[in-house]
Order: sequence, then structure tokens, then C-alpha cells
Amino acid sequence: MLTFDFNKIDLMDNSGKMLDVGCGEGRHVFGLMQKFPNLHCTGLDLHDDSLKKSQEGYEFFKSISNAGAEFIKGSVYSLPFPDNSFDLVVCSEVLEHLHEYKDAIVEINRVLKPGGSFLASVPTAWPEKICWALSTEYQNQPGGHLRIFKQSNLVNEISERGFSFVQSEKFHSIHSPYWWLRCLFWKNQETNILIRVYKKFLETHILKKPLWIDLIDKSLNPIMGKSTAMYFTKK
Repeated sequence: MLTFDFNKIDLMDNSGKMLDVGCGEGRHVFGLMQKFPNLHCTGLDLHDDSLKKSQEGYEFFKSISNAGAEFIKGSVYSLPFPDNSFDLVVCSEVLEHLHEYKDAIVEINRVLKPGGSFLASVPTAWPEKICWALSTEYQNQPGGHLRIFKQSNLVNEISERGFSFVQSEKFHSIHSPYWWLRCLFWKNQETNILIRVYKKFLETHILKKPLWIDLIDKSLNPIMGKSTAMYFTKK
């Protein structure tokens, strides 16, 4: 489940080097490996379990890439790479978790080449506000979301740190009701029948991509997309 449209990325010769900051289990790394087989991909995360799963996924996906990928442990506040190392940096659903997210943006700018692309995504403000209103446990869980971003403010903050804003779009609209249900029935979300049925619906979309669900998701994205994706270039 990708949170960006990789057709909007301009990579010279469809090659180079990419970094996914806070890569989780590697979904964007694997998506970029498929889209750009000559792009060398690096995933970075602090969590050992996520890195283990991403490495397991790489064993399955590595045949689709000519350049390969690697997954390493590290912090976005001190990226273990020289200046101007990457042609593309992805940071999806990470900034809302960081206490010093502006420092992270500066560090991302340091390792990105001039003219390189920076893709950032965060939860869209109003669907996130509903989650916060429905459940204090949602917002207070360990490692949870520390803030709700207003898109215009975040675009300005990123732009002020050496980036040019290109465009934005929203994704995953049908995931918003799922999280509202989880927040509404937080204490018994694992057994709640509505949540279980809706989860099956989402799994069908992710695994099988039926056209009718895809059309619903895309048509509702501008209205209630769960994630806001922003595209920048380094000045």
C-alpha cells in the first residue's frame, strides 16, 4: 500500500540512490524497486522487528531489482551518510511521531542531492482530529502521534529548510473510517464485529485490488484521504 505516486518522480536514467527514512517493513522500498529497477534503495529504521521483516521481504522482492537494496538501523536525527548522497528521500508517516521533526527535515536536506526529490507524508488533519476526539488512548499510546499537522504550515516549514514545494495529494480514503471505528471501540477493537468486517474489506483492496473498491477509494481521496502526500525538490 503506497502513499505516493511514483510516476511523478523524475530520476535521471531511472537510476541513482534512494533513502526511505522510517521505512517500517519496507513497502515504499519495494514499490520503488519495482518502478525503478536500476535505483539502489536503502531503508532506515530504529525498530529491529520492522527491519527484520523488511529484510525478509527483500528476499522475496530482490529479483525485481538490478541495483539491490539494504536495510539498516539508524536515527533520522543523525543519518549515517555523507552530504548529498541520495537522489530521492522518502519519509512517510514519520514526522508526526518525532519530537524534533524540524531537525529531521534539516538532516534529510543534508543527505539529499541538490535538485533531488523529497517525498513526505503525514496524516491528513481532519480525519486525524476525529481519531483524537474519539479516543484518548489512540493519541497517548507509546510511539503514537505527537501532533496534527496543518498542511500549509508543514509545507512552509519544509520549504524554509531548503526545499521547493511541487504538489500534494491525498491517499487511502477508505482507511479513515477503519481508524474511526478502531478509536470508537478502542477497548474491544480486536473482537468488534464491525472492525473485523471492515478490515476484511481493506485486505481485499490491498491484496486483490478490485476495480470497484479502487474507484471508491480514489474518488473519496480528495475529501477524506487518510494520508497527505507532499512532493518537494531540494533547492
